[in-house]
Formats: sequence, structure tokens, C-alpha cells
Amino acid sequence: MVKSFLFKSFLLIFSHQILLFELEPYENSYSENLGTGKVVEKLEKISDGIWKISSKARHPLFAMNQESFFKINNKEVILISGFRNLDILGGLRKDYQTYKIYSIDNKKMMDYSYGKKKGSSEIPFNVFDNLTLQIQIKLNVPNEDKFKINYIDKGSVKEKIFLRETKNILFKSIEREIFEITELRKDKRYFKFWVQKNLNHKTIKVFQGGRGFNIEWLLN
Repeated sequence: MVKSFLFKSFLLIFSHQILLFELEPYENSYSENLGTGKVVEKLEKISDGIWKISSKARHPLFAMNQESFFKINNKEVILISGFRNLDILGGLRKDYQTYKIYSIDNKKMMDYSYGKKKGSSEIPFNVFDNLTLQIQIKLNVPNEDKFKINYIDKGSVKEKIFLRETKNILFKSIEREIFEITELRKDKRYFKFWVQKNLNHKTIKVFQGGRGFNIEWLLN
């Protein structure tokens, strides 16, 4: 979904697992609460150990395509490559970025492009993008109320801080136990999502917005 944030050390430490999430292929669709937008998210196993997650969002104000390739090592998501293509107001503003991550001489490197900007940089041991960030959280839900994660955006790596809370909510007339994962930000934007607390760890609702732009995405 729609979000963006240098950070030298690998700070994300999922030291205690609350509930293991079994990674299995899926295709989930979400509708915007006003009925004007739709998101389709798909997880595929490409080959032995390699996964692809993609997301396509359509809304009257924007369109976004995202795709990420990754592998799993000891419940840790290892991002390999990806792209994000965002068009706002029919192309009035565009955000297109790509990234490829690899190791050389015991260093973690990233080749990236953002608009006309291209380059390479050394990055922390592990980083995540929009899509793999959520997969990592589900694979290894942190026991801490607050946790940090390294996030790729526009050719750099930034720190995101999240708050985890366990709640009982009513969703589509059914009472459910969820993890509510909220990004803690200093600006007026916000992003949070609900993860159903079971073996599927399915994201059932996403909230995003700020500056007069507020959207809720609900699992169909």
C-alpha cells in the first residue's frame, strides 16, 4: 500500500516470536471503504526458496503497482529486488523506483533508480520495502510493544518505528483477535494495519492517510 522513510545498523530484532506464520501462496483483494478503490495483493512461490509478492492498487486519485522478490532464511525475509510505480492524479505526479540487493566483499549493496536518479550504496544487513515489511512482521511478530525496521525509499534506507497492540475487534460482524500494527510518525500522516491472530496472519484492514487524505482498505 502507499507509504514511504539512513540508518547504519540493523536494528530490527525480532527476538521473541509470539505466533509463527506459515508462508503459503495467496491472493487477497481489498476494497476501499467508500467503494471507489481496489487493491489486489498476490504471493507466489517462484522457485525453491524464492517468493514474489505483488500489489496492484486502483483509486480515483492514484494507481500503484508494486512487486518484490525475496527469500526466507530462519524466519527472516531477505529482500532481493523490487519496484514501485505510483501515478497520482492521472500522472500529474509520478514516483517510479527500482532496487536490487546483493552481497559483495562481505558488504550488503543496493543498486537503485528513482526517477532520473541512479546509483549504488552500501546498506544495513537487512532492509524491507512496502510489501516485505508486512511479511516480515507476520513471520516474526515482535514481542516488544515498539520495534524498529529498516525501510527502502528513493535510493536510501530509513528507519521506521512501529507500535504493536493486541486487540479484540468486531470485523464483518465477527469478533476477532488481532495485532494492530501502527507506524509512529512525526508528521500528520498515518499508517496502520490489522493482522488476524491465527496461523494465516491475514491482513484484514489497512488504514492510511493524513493531510486530508484518509482511506481504509477492507479485506473482501
